[in-house]
Amino acid sequence: MTVRSWLTMAREQLELAGVPSAKLESEILLGHSLGLERSFLLSHPDEDIAELPANALLGRRLNGEPLSYLLGFREFYGRRFSVNPDVLIPRHETEEVVEAALGLPLASDAVVVDVGTGSGCIAVICALKRPRWQVFATDISARAIQVASRNSDALGASVQFFTADLLDPMTDEMFDLVISNPPYIGRQEVLESQVADYEPALALFAEDQGLAIIRRLAQAKSKLKPGGWLVMEVGHEQGEPVADIFLEAGWAAVEVRKDLGGRDRILVARAS
Repeated sequence: MTVRSWLTMAREQLELAGVPSAKLESEILLGHSLGLERSFLLSHPDEDIAELPANALLGRRLNGEPLSYLLGFREFYGRRFSVNPDVLIPRHETEEVVEAALGLPLASDAVVVDVGTGSGCIAVICALKRPRWQVFATDISARAIQVASRNSDALGASVQFFTADLLDPMTDEMFDLVISNPPYIGRQEVLESQVADYEPALALFAEDQGLAIIRRLAQAKSKLKPGGWLVMEVGHEQGEPVADIFLEAGWAAVEVRKDLGGRDRILVARAS
């Protein structure tokens, strides 16, 4: 089989399965399976190939497995992060959470903690962009911490990782910033199968219509220095209830910001 014929076959099957960007994904899958750049494939359409590895990847994609898990990585904030089913796949919306954190008026040597770090993408980018910050990260999943630690090492970031439930082990630290992309999806919500069937439920779902972990994070102001901040990703229909939770918890200022799609996405709160 040639490059051209395999790409045509794969694109048609992906389109029938309703996969967005079927042409691009077929090129990515073939290039990954052969260890070749897309540019080589496109410039050598009549090259004969051994299609068996590519067929295996295509079959997994047609079954709904996320492309990032097949490739073993996802680009986030211009860096490549290793991912596997132990961690959420980083999303573009979370890049906007990082932007919000980096835009705060914090000291150059601020003490920061990323709660529920997953792949480590938030903590690692903060550490790389603000190398004088002292960055901690926690996750209740030991396997997620292993992934995050590997990403931190690979990208040369200075982050201290802890396997922990939220901020439980940080008894002696006071922070300038708490940042988090917590589980915020209600258990009754229906997700597309490639998310529900493959990404870790522990990082997706929370009780109380997705608000249970958020309510606990609203108590994090006791771990903040005076005037400290919390930046958190929230669901696109959670802006008002989350703001109410933080106001009731006594935060001095609460703002819900919209993402580039115009949906509620980022809570920015300041302690007194």
